[in-house]
Amino acid sequence: MPKVSIIMPSYNKEKYIVKSINSILNQTFVDWELIIIDDCSTDGSVECIKKNQDYRILFYQNEKNIGIANVRNHALEMATGEYIALLDADDISLEYRLEKEANFLDAHPEIDVVFGGFQEIDENDNIKETYFTPLKNPDYIKAKLMVIDVIPNGSCMYRKKFVDQYNIRYRNGYLGMDDYLFWVECSLYGKISGMPDLFLYWRNTAQNGTNTYKYSQEYMQERKEKYAQILRFALKGNGFQLTEEELNLYCRILSEYKYKIISPEEIGAFYHLLCKICRQAKTMKNGAEIQKVFKKQFGLSLENSYLWDCIDVGEK
Repeated sequence: MPKVSIIMPSYNKEKYIVKSINSILNQTFVDWELIIIDDCSTDGSVECIKKNQDYRILFYQNEKNIGIANVRNHALEMATGEYIALLDADDISLEYRLEKEANFLDAHPEIDVVFGGFQEIDENDNIKETYFTPLKNPDYIKAKLMVIDVIPNGSCMYRKKFVDQYNIRYRNGYLGMDDYLFWVECSLYGKISGMPDLFLYWRNTAQNGTNTYKYSQEYMQERKEKYAQILRFALKGNGFQLTEEELNLYCRILSEYKYKIISPEEIGAFYHLLCKICRQAKTMKNGAEIQKVFKKQFGLSLENSYLWDCIDVGEK
């Protein structure tokens, strides 16, 4: 039984999957198994995977396409490791990632999920942006997940016993956001912490699964609705009681599509909504962190407002 099980869904990643697999083979930490499940690829992905003969690589092929959430769940059921690490078939793990994350979880039994920073790369491995997280406080991360997903999926490692205990699994039909919902659910039952280390090269291309849904006119409206479902789930799970009108306002302004507040009246309504959330948070364990998150969010939402568009910045 290995210490770490790495889950790698595969679908039409022939161009990148060899680099992803090699990034695991080159890890400084060697006590792992890599579970690759191909979800009926139509390119040469399967042939690329089969070229690797390392006994720690376990390869399975689906008879029909079932979607990435179901693939991850199947791999999770197969996994025998104490810890679960995630890596998509077009991303790259830095060589020390598994060692540092496993050591962190060994040293911090109170933490259930750990994640790190990442660098965004293009289809030719060129670095575009670097994202390091200063987020270490589990109570703050739990509050922040009510606003936005702050956890880079492919940089994470979590305890298998924890997700099995609470039956936390990936949910199909969330159009590339099943990981966001998964982390929200983890935050409701356990503790998540970040590390100030670079763990991942995240490949952002037009063919990226998230981009396929997020920027496609065919899926955009449904994705908006699914994103709103996640926000509602997070609020309810954290114990907040809001009216339907308030929930609609919350989900509209905090949409991932960067909604711009359209009027002073809407600003007032959003302000009173966040005040209500902050008042309810006073009785909660992480109430101070919740208030900090939403005070900051009001400023960010106000900054992203049409009200500033009418100002001539050159006028004295």
